[in-house]
Amino acid sequence: MRRAPLLLLALLALACQRADQEEHGPAPRAPAVPGMETVVVKVEAVRDIVSAFGQVAAEGEPPPVRDARSQLAEAEARRRLAEQQVRRLEALGQAVAPRKELEAARAEQAAAAAAATRARAVLAAFGEAPDRSPLAAGETWAIAHVVQSDVGRVEAGAPCRFSADAYPGRPFAGEVDAAPGYVDPATGSAPVRLRLRDPDHLLRPGMTGAVAMESGASHDAPVVPVAAVVYDDAQPVVFVEDGDGRFTPRAVQLGVVRGERVEIVVGVSPGARVATTGAASLLSAARMAGGGADED
Repeated sequence: MRRAPLLLLALLALACQRADQEEHGPAPRAPAVPGMETVVVKVEAVRDIVSAFGQVAAEGEPPPVRDARSQLAEAEARRRLAEQQVRRLEALGQAVAPRKELEAARAEQAAAAAAATRARAVLAAFGEAPDRSPLAAGETWAIAHVVQSDVGRVEAGAPCRFSADAYPGRPFAGEVDAAPGYVDPATGSAPVRLRLRDPDHLLRPGMTGAVAMESGASHDAPVVPVAAVVYDDAQPVVFVEDGDGRFTPRAVQLGVVRGERVEIVVGVSPGARVATTGAASLLSAARMAGGGADED
């Protein structure tokens, strides 16, 4: 007889609990792995990246261009002086000026003009424009050295980033000031002039680092935080949440890395939820369990 009232109370408590869940939603589930964080794979517009070695420069010209410009200025000065000498001797006439002196002045004029023409041609081959705009306040020059196969992919005005070796984790944004105009035969690389924004004046001439220049048209692609990618030997892997706090390793192919996000070319679809913080622990657990990375 006493069981009936107890059963009635239990049913009433269960009904109240269901009503509370319908009103406020289900109670949040504690994470299955302490400290685990996840994100949803999103689609973003990305562009290809041209990578290169870079160096902060005191001026916006590599040494060969600077030397060619100096040679042009010297040849032009020689030509002007020779022209003045020829005019002076011609005005004096043969009665006063020796003929040999006038011929020597005319020869120097021709040689100086030829030297100026050669220097101008060399400078044109470098693709240099003497009327380029000067640096703005808080900007500095850098030179990126691009391999020959990437020369055609570098675009003037394209956004770029310089990751200085002296300041890890603090990239400096900028843009390509001019497309490469020549290939240095000594190194087989093409110098590319960059304008970097450095309002705090942290960069110093001679500092080295890695350069990433955007290239081509943008395309939509799945992206994840860089922290979501771990490496099983040389194979990049992400851990996809299956539900109930369980994660499955997926081998992926990486694409463009931009800042703290990386493109996933193959392996994970948009909308999936992947582990970020704690992904390394999941990889260690998978190795201990003898599990491998699945591929889509």
